[in-house]
Amino acid sequence: MSIKRRNKLINLLLFVVLVLLPWIAIIAYMQLYAAPRYVSESNVVIKQISDQGGSSTGISALLGVNTTNRDDAVYLTEYIMSNDMIAKLDERFDFRKNFRLDGRDFVNEIAEDATQEELNKYFKKRVSISLDETSSILTLSTQGFTPEFALQLNQAILSESEKFVNDISKQVAAEQLAFVTTQVSDAENRLNLAKQKLLDYQNNNEIIDPKANVEMVNSVIATLQGQLSSLRTEERQLLSYLNPEAPQVVSLRSQITSIEKQIKEEQAKLTSPKDAKLNAKTAEFEAIKADVDFANELYKLALTSLENSRIEAIRKMKNLIVISSPHKAEEAKYPRTAYVIGTSLALLLILYGFVVLILAIIRDHGK
Repeated sequence: MSIKRRNKLINLLLFVVLVLLPWIAIIAYMQLYAAPRYVSESNVVIKQISDQGGSSTGISALLGVNTTNRDDAVYLTEYIMSNDMIAKLDERFDFRKNFRLDGRDFVNEIAEDATQEELNKYFKKRVSISLDETSSILTLSTQGFTPEFALQLNQAILSESEKFVNDISKQVAAEQLAFVTTQVSDAENRLNLAKQKLLDYQNNNEIIDPKANVEMVNSVIATLQGQLSSLRTEERQLLSYLNPEAPQVVSLRSQITSIEKQIKEEQAKLTSPKDAKLNAKTAEFEAIKADVDFANELYKLALTSLENSRIEAIRKMKNLIVISSPHKAEEAKYPRTAYVIGTSLALLLILYGFVVLILAIIRDHGK
């Protein structure tokens, strides 16, 4: 047999082995075994309840799309593909049952005894989620061997995603309010203690407001000093034409002495060094009252801070908005038989050409 004829036979054999037989096997699989897979899609976006950014307009303003929403969408994507989500869905749907066709489609179905790691990997092949960087809209696609299962799986993922967004929002709000609520409680306790100290002081000293008593004493002293001034003026007038021993002068001086005594007694109430006197009581009372006023202001500030924090927490609450609800597919999207058959033929021909080229190079070197 000539070398040329032998090379042709080798090339023909390679074509049969590398191209024809694999391609026939692929066609047989696609026509006889590949099970139809249905797809259900939905579009969602995470929206903040109150978005104060005034630069957005149109649909973006309506949906509250911003960089924060994009970050939230990334977090939600990670959660949907997480082991926690897969475990919850598997408990509900039993993936090893619903993603299995009794061995008919050995390529696309899951093994009956698949491990959890294999199940997680398989889930990520049947569920995909993509993020639009511009609008922060998430597109969720789910596959199933029946249109009903694909739809139910999509709906279940949306339900769990909504719970996730709500739970995270509530958790963040609770953490934000916890510290402020503690501050309010501390401020209230401080105010109550200050008020009780003031009440105890008033009860123990049997006085409501020492400052008012001081003002009253000062008023009495001022009145007495006015009377004293008038009497002394009258005394000078009498002495201008009467003897100091005259009965009128003696009587007037007696009144002056009495008023001077009263003034000293009233002044003693204010300036006596004894702790029981009004000056000490007033200073102590003012210090206690200042504590009450300060504690009251702190309490007001804490209440204002709490209210502002509540408003801010509500403003930052987020919801999962479904833009396009999942639908029940009427036609199978996969497998794309013509595409797979055509692509596989092209790849097999490339492989065949590469092998033939390598053999030709080897022959040339042999010569």
